[in-house]
Amino acid sequence: MKTRNLFISKSTLIMILISLLVSSVFIGCSKKDSTDPTPTSQPFSNTGDDSTTRIIASIPRIELSKVKSTGVTLYLSVTDQKGHPFPNFNQYNFVIKQVCIGRTDTAVVTSLGFQKMNQSGQNIATPLVLDYSGSMSSYLADLEQAAAKFITIKNKNDQAELIKFSSSIENVQPFTKDTTQLLTALKASWPGSGGSTALYDAMMMGIDDADVFSGQQSSTYLPAIIGFTDGINNASSSTSQDVIDNAIAKQIPVYMLGFGGADSVSLSSIANQTGGRYYYTPDMSTLQSLFSMISGQLKNIYLASWVYSSTCTEVMIIVEASYTCGKGTFYSRTEKIFIPLIK
Repeated sequence: MKTRNLFISKSTLIMILISLLVSSVFIGCSKKDSTDPTPTSQPFSNTGDDSTTRIIASIPRIELSKVKSTGVTLYLSVTDQKGHPFPNFNQYNFVIKQVCIGRTDTAVVTSLGFQKMNQSGQNIATPLVLDYSGSMSSYLADLEQAAAKFITIKNKNDQAELIKFSSSIENVQPFTKDTTQLLTALKASWPGSGGSTALYDAMMMGIDDADVFSGQQSSTYLPAIIGFTDGINNASSSTSQDVIDNAIAKQIPVYMLGFGGADSVSLSSIANQTGGRYYYTPDMSTLQSLFSMISGQLKNIYLASWVYSSTCTEVMIIVEASYTCGKGTFYSRTEKIFIPLIK
């Protein structure tokens, strides 16, 4: 009897060990929480997010190495339907493709480097292009308060400049990271106030300034224009297409804010074609939150980098973004053209 009891005990022990082993296998194969910071080959998802009903991807900038090489850096922005950025996406939330203009042999880009811009040591250089035309005379305090919000919440090493326009245009504060200087220039009385709206010429100045500034720096800056107007351009020698062409050639995104009688069709076209965003506000009291939202978008840019090996003279970059949340899986497709080995 004693021998039989010992045999039963060993059998029971073996069964227990097998049971534990099987349990550990199933535990190891259980689905990982999408918020787990451990590196994963799965796209970021959040099934607890019930507020997202759409995602919007854009390409603010395509940048080539400053030396003679084929290194490409792609700047990516993704927001929900309200413009709020997603800060936790990873490279598996994106499929990046490239194709030569005029051809159909689209290729998926592999071997990507991927990181958030705020982890790369890069900063932002932003001209604020502000409407001081006659129709804005009753709203200048609101405009300055909203622009001041953007200035005060920028990162300490980000640069900004101030351009005020009406019939005339003036850079009242060149690029600086000094918050006090920017606020002083913003709130100072400007003798050019009143008159018509030279919006497009003012935007062209901002694009050119940002391009020159970023090209002169030893470190890398993301140049991005933020323009505000309450009316229709009526005093520029430049056209909206000139603004678009200049911004695309220099790979500088244009963010536009409209109020009152702003031409939303033209402003949204400028923003969408250059990799920026357009927002209209019917109430100046909400303008401050729009400046803050754009600031949040710029602070949550993703960088994808790879070696470009084709000999095309003009290339279309296509980005397909995806995100799974409580409402399902959403997709967004965006594209932008760049010219290799020129800029």
